[in-house]
Amino acid sequence: MGKFILIGAVIGSLVGMLMNITMATGIIVGAIIGGIIGTWTKKNQSSEASNNHETMQLREEELDIKKERVQTGEVKIHKEVVEDQKTITIPVRREEMVIEAGSEEELRIPLKEEEIDISKHPVQLNEVIVKKHQVEDVQHIKENLKKETVVVESEGQAEVVEEEKQ
Repeated sequence: MGKFILIGAVIGSLVGMLMNITMATGIIVGAIIGGIIGTWTKKNQSSEASNNHETMQLREEELDIKKERVQTGEVKIHKEVVEDQKTITIPVRREEMVIEAGSEEELRIPLKEEEIDISKHPVQLNEVIVKKHQVEDVQHIKENLKKETVVVESEGQAEVVEEEKQ
């Protein structure tokens, strides 16, 4: 393309000298005409080359694999109070009055016994740790993919020669 513009500018300057116009005008007009001729020539060459062969694009499918985190469940953890009845045997002492016959005096003797006083208080039995950890599994995915291939069908005595690109 640049070659045509340069040749056009030279020819334009020569024509400008012959026609008695300024050399700059001749160069500019010649360069424009050279550019137009260069573009026209390039289009003709590419159309001639495209007449010799045809191009077919082959495509195939590819898998696009994405992973997304989704909630699959939920675990609710809470404490629950369970009531359990316990029976405990505790020895209790008490005093009894024994009176023997014989004297007529009156005696006062205080009698005592042990009373049971029950109180409750919490005691830590166990500690429960709750945590999550990642487990990695492998999933095998089977999917059918489409792929375009070339099928050559010829009629009559058409000769087909296959060439491999390297």
